[in-house]
Amino acid sequence: MKLKINEQQYRSLFQYNPDAIFILDLEGNFKEVNPSGLTLTGYNLREVLQLKITDLVLKEETEGLVAFLHEVIKGSSICFETFIYTKDAQRVNLNITATQIKIDDSITGIYVIAQDVTEQNQVQDKVNYLAYHDELTGLLNRRGIYGQVDEQINKGSNFATILMDVDMFKDINDHLGHAAGDTLLKLIAKRFQNTIKDRGLIGRLGGDEFLICFTEMKSSAEVRCLIKDIQTDMKRHFKIAGVQKEITLSIGVSYYPSDGDDCDTLIKHADMAMYAAKKAGRNNFSEYESCLEKDMLSKITMYEEIKNAIQEEQFELYYQPKHSVKDENIVGAEALIRWQHPEKGFISPGEFIPLAEDTDLIIPLGNWVIRKAFRQYKEWNTISPIDFHLSINISPKQFIDDNFIPFLLRSVEEFSVSPEKIDLEITESLAIENTELTLEKINQLKKIGFKITMDDFGTGYTSLTYLSKFPLDRIKIDQSFIRDITSNKNHAAIVQSLVSVAKNLDIKVTAEGVETKEQLLYLQEWDCDEIQGYYYSKPIPSISFVEYHLENMKSYLMT
Repeated sequence: MKLKINEQQYRSLFQYNPDAIFILDLEGNFKEVNPSGLTLTGYNLREVLQLKITDLVLKEETEGLVAFLHEVIKGSSICFETFIYTKDAQRVNLNITATQIKIDDSITGIYVIAQDVTEQNQVQDKVNYLAYHDELTGLLNRRGIYGQVDEQINKGSNFATILMDVDMFKDINDHLGHAAGDTLLKLIAKRFQNTIKDRGLIGRLGGDEFLICFTEMKSSAEVRCLIKDIQTDMKRHFKIAGVQKEITLSIGVSYYPSDGDDCDTLIKHADMAMYAAKKAGRNNFSEYESCLEKDMLSKITMYEEIKNAIQEEQFELYYQPKHSVKDENIVGAEALIRWQHPEKGFISPGEFIPLAEDTDLIIPLGNWVIRKAFRQYKEWNTISPIDFHLSINISPKQFIDDNFIPFLLRSVEEFSVSPEKIDLEITESLAIENTELTLEKINQLKKIGFKITMDDFGTGYTSLTYLSKFPLDRIKIDQSFIRDITSNKNHAAIVQSLVSVAKNLDIKVTAEGVETKEQLLYLQEWDCDEIQGYYYSKPIPSISFVEYHLENMKSYLMT
């Protein structure tokens, strides 16, 4: 009875076990297979009993399997992984436990218990892959490329780290959508691979930032050639979301070991060089120099000082009058920010504005300017009713910010300022780089009543096309043209043409940087509307502006 019970228990364990169980003789022939084993292999019982276990495993696994089985026969229980082909040629990864069968102290065969770990291992392989690779592009990710840079350092051979980001990538995401942006990143990655081939390693650090470790570098001249190849390759149009797009890159380079002897230092220095390339303009590259680190430390210090200055209201606004060309009456005033540092004294806007624009500080700084200017305009109105407009410069980052228009409306309401009296000056570069969004926001602002001026007009590449595209109230001709109109025929012709075209489109023209009577006479002859410059007044504090305005009113009334 005990034997019968034991046999039934064994048979139940064998028959209903979810793992595949194979019983082999000492030559590796299948003698018994449970139902799970048949399901796993795809063979029926008659077919499988005609096979050896070596008939199922991959050829390259056969030698190892035979060695393991010999160890089992010698008395060991062994666990190992192998691969088999099923009847329908599916490759399956098995985790195997093998032990000997002994009857009356004689080894008669081998038990093989097999678990299908194919899916489990595939998941683990993917986890391992994604730990070092970017899921979107298939390139090395930050951890992966940093590890490869460290390996190159350990080898001690010279190499270059080339850091790149895509110029105006945010504009692509904003206008074509993130799916199109992802498609573009994958296409860019493929072009990098085609250009680099086996000369280096490529990683995506995140967003639109890529890093190349140029391992086959023999000289810096070779690096420059590689960068030129990359830039040339990027000039070929990408087709995304039904649109053809040409892109440019900002590139920074550092060299091992001259620019750093560890990964973090090399990439930090490449980043500094890339920042310098960006500052020099799009589609550019720069190599690291020690002076860049000093510049960066200076910028970090100034960044903190600007933040502190906003909180402590160290800034103040000066105002430069705009005069009518016809009757010399004041028709406007431009608010211009000034910074009197408590320790360093006067700091030029040319020093702190570019840094603020490169960071998010330009938004709180721009908001401070708007509120301060509105408050001042309201105070002027309480002293004496004024009818001239107030011009405020709006940075591109502030203009495209989602909260810009809501903030502007709250400020107008708080200070009881009429939108019709506010002239918002935007840059030509904003229009070129964010055409659709800029046009949409201009239309919203115009409906509310705000006036729109395009500042620094004439310095871009396609200025005239924007006169008809954007509903502008005025353009401000850049002072670089005004300065030479009396001596440079080309500049004179450009200014005269711009005034004529703008007039025909019912757009007012402001000439900035007017310093001499001779320049004024030229502009009067060409029927320019407004002038601004040292000929009348430099930017002055608000108190002085009130006096200046009253004096101008007296002179105007007397004439």
